[in-house]
Amino acid sequence: MSQEGKISRRQLFMAVGGAAVAAVAGGVLWQLSQPKPPTTTTQASATPQTTATPTTGGAAQGKLVILARSDYHQDAHDKALIPYFKERNPSVAVEYIPKGYNDLYQVAKLAMQRGAADYDVLYLDEPWVREFTQWAVPVDVDTTGYPPKLLEPVKAGNGLYAVPILGNFNFYFYRTDVLDQIGENKPKSMDDIMRIAETVQKRLAPKIYGFTGNFTVGQGSGAAGDAYALLLLTYGGAFFDPKDGVTPVLDSQEAVEALKTTKFFVKNGHPQITSWPDLRSIHESVYQGEAASGLVWNGWVQYVDDPQRSKVVGKVEVMPLPGRKGPVAHTGVWYYVVPKFSKNQETAKAFVKAVTSHEAQLKAQLVVNMPPTRATVFADAEVRRRNRLADSYAKIIEAGTPARTSPIWTAAQPRLNEVIARYFQDAVTAEEAVKQMHSILVEVSKKEGLI
Repeated sequence: MSQEGKISRRQLFMAVGGAAVAAVAGGVLWQLSQPKPPTTTTQASATPQTTATPTTGGAAQGKLVILARSDYHQDAHDKALIPYFKERNPSVAVEYIPKGYNDLYQVAKLAMQRGAADYDVLYLDEPWVREFTQWAVPVDVDTTGYPPKLLEPVKAGNGLYAVPILGNFNFYFYRTDVLDQIGENKPKSMDDIMRIAETVQKRLAPKIYGFTGNFTVGQGSGAAGDAYALLLLTYGGAFFDPKDGVTPVLDSQEAVEALKTTKFFVKNGHPQITSWPDLRSIHESVYQGEAASGLVWNGWVQYVDDPQRSKVVGKVEVMPLPGRKGPVAHTGVWYYVVPKFSKNQETAKAFVKAVTSHEAQLKAQLVVNMPPTRATVFADAEVRRRNRLADSYAKIIEAGTPARTSPIWTAAQPRLNEVIARYFQDAVTAEEAVKQMHSILVEVSKKEGLI
């Protein structure tokens, strides 16, 4: 790539401000936490689905083609989001094209590079959003209920170039019964959280371990994109400069402290904390009462009060981590983008505005338990009746903070996990590990022409 090409690409990214964040694991955890879909749904995922109604009335007209995820992302669309839109726009035919995670990215990017008008709405995970802004048309939406931290990175004039819909967040949980047992109160600082984990590990293990979470070095995004990312934010550090979202800034004392704390939780955690066989095993460690506290995503604790799934009914509380700059939760959000190549931009905008509304997100929460991105959904009386943790989840949304804001994240994270693995094995110091991870981010960023 020429120097001129590098500059223009970097300027493009900086022009839109800080990025929407991401993590492969964070983006799919809600899906993985759900029961497997019935055979009919799986079969439907193999081919595009079209829903058509007579063209009588309706605010919008024509046909929409949505390129999006399969499995339970499709379930949320089929059972809640698309029906909500169709009720208000019966004249619009909606074709939903489901893809697997990697296929979705490749198909969407190829279509945009070709300037193809095949798709009117793209459903994208956070690591991809910054890359797709060059092809996005801003959408003017009502932003009531969205936390500012989710909106600032995706603002485009008076609109948003990417509109948040499904809200995964990574946060802290603790067992009230265990805290009572060891004489502790609700933690107010990281020192409290660390002391609780250590006390439980010393006094109650192996019956109950001090900590759980995704500290693995080979599963999903692993420690780098999960536990370490959240702890890095908590200590006030960052992978990338929040001002432009792409310049690596990991080489810091905050990053070193966060890495040392990561190792502390490994030493005072579940014996599988660095080697879970799959992501479901992590939330089972919560449901089976194997851990007193930990770092979890929405999907890992959504059944804590279901007696058919959980042994800790009524005993779990959730909260953002007490960060140095305020409460912190780590985001893993999915977005809608309307591509500039669409021949049905106005109808596409109408769809995005409708299905990201408070009412549509509320419907999806009640019908399929989709985690919202509007905190106001948790103020609804029916949601609060069903979920005693509704207030806590609203606070978690408000504390949501991006960590993996550069398009290079997906390529870099396996190498970061390798460094963290060496640190866990005492092969390198925390300071050396941070410098190595920073160098990896710089190397990959330069290769992609971002710095």
